[in-house]
Amino acid sequence: MTGEDAGPDPPPVLDWRDAKHYSRRALPCRYCGKPTNLRDSKGKPAHKVHAEQALAQQAAEAADAYQNEGRLA
Repeated sequence: MTGEDAGPDPPPVLDWRDAKHYSRRALPCRYCGKPTNLRDSKGKPAHKVHAEQALAQQAAEAADAYQNEGRLA
């Protein structure tokens, strides 16, 4: 948990056991530039921690936009 009022961390969105997330060819991570054999949901090279952080940020931004949708007018 991240705080007293926060619930448990959500489960990971990507199933990293799926073979589509692995490549024999190491390429630079799209977030840090270090080599990785892992691929994100779009097939781009990314370390697991970076891909999951990006997905969590996108989800938080989408939730904020959804909550603020009615307040813009």
